[in-house]
Amino acid sequence: MKKQFSYLLAMATVLFGLSGCEQIKNAADIKIDTEFEQTFLLNITTATQPDGSALFTEAGMIDLTDGDVADYVDKLKDVQVKKVRLDLLNYTGPADAEISGSIDVGGGYALNIPPTNLQSLFGLGTIDLSEQAGTFNYIKDELLEQKELNYTVNGVVSKVPVDMQIRVVYELTVTANPL
Repeated sequence: MKKQFSYLLAMATVLFGLSGCEQIKNAADIKIDTEFEQTFLLNITTATQPDGSALFTEAGMIDLTDGDVADYVDKLKDVQVKKVRLDLLNYTGPADAEISGSIDVGGGYALNIPPTNLQSLFGLGTIDLSEQAGTFNYIKDELLEQKELNYTVNGVVSKVPVDMQIRVVYELTVTANPL
């Protein structure tokens, strides 16, 4: 009986010790709120479609090896996509021109840019591109695995000429553990 009690006590000590080590390791987790952004200058003077609208395509990239999380890129535990937004920083063009389209993040996932009046947007400044059909999870998985994400802004401007400056911003919380 004494041997069984000693054996059970030893097992309990090992189990509690292992779970304690994991708790200590998790306590060293750090969370970093960060943003990755890219600005695109668009000077569209000629319609590309019969209805007078113009298509445009711009490519961008999130690179975790650059910026606030670069020191922890090999120690990532989690990436949370809090928000993706499109900011209009500058605009000159017709008062009734609209922008629409999508941000293609790959893997068949995209964030839709709803039709939005550019003049009004310039006054407000931001379109919040909320989570759509698992796209944030795809972005998270790509960033955890590849440490980067290439994306394409595929847009339509309803009227030309327009001269504008747009910025795509990804707001992330990155969890890493330096241990």
